[in-house]
Amino acid sequence: MNVQPKGAVMALTGPPPRDTHRTRKAILHAATHLFAESGYAATGLQQIADAAGVARATPSYFFRSKAGLWKAVLEEQNQLAAHIAPTAFQLAGAQPDRAALIAALVDVTLDFHIAHPEFLRLVQWSELQGNTLINEVRAHHVAVATAVHAVDAVLRGGALEQEDVRQMVLSVLGVCYAHLIFGQTLAAALNLSVNDPAFQVERRVHLKRLLLSASR
Repeated sequence: MNVQPKGAVMALTGPPPRDTHRTRKAILHAATHLFAESGYAATGLQQIADAAGVARATPSYFFRSKAGLWKAVLEEQNQLAAHIAPTAFQLAGAQPDRAALIAALVDVTLDFHIAHPEFLRLVQWSELQGNTLINEVRAHHVAVATAVHAVDAVLRGGALEQEDVRQMVLSVLGVCYAHLIFGQTLAAALNLSVNDPAFQVERRVHLKRLLLSASR
């Protein structure tokens, strides 16, 4: 009789930890921070298991593979990001003018990235490492769709209404994220301190003014 090694069976079919919800959450939390810090390629399941305080086989039990865990992290993060536009619309009110809508979108977007700095780093690692698994994550497409809807609402009735909204989404996100992406390089060379509260206030004012001017 062909008997598999006991360890291999336990890694795939062994009983889950007693508190499965807490264990799964701990693994996701550890993976989010480690992937955001070092990227997909440089992060191993053993590191994640150690950080989560679980056995080496436990992440594989819940997520099958490193790729499965990476996509689960991206799913969770993009589910959070998908709330940016709806939250901004709610903040702006039932029938906001363009200035109020832009202000709400800028504030909610930047507040999100202060609360969830891992999100943008995970997207950047996907881009830098050519890891297209993010495109298999449903929540990623939902989050992008909410951004398209928000930008389309801002453009409606303005001078840029006829522009391709997809192009505008890339341009708007590039502008809004520039200080987050280039804070330690280009911004530093410009003598801008992106962590200075005064800069952060000024940056919001600048973005609102710039986007409003461009959308009229």
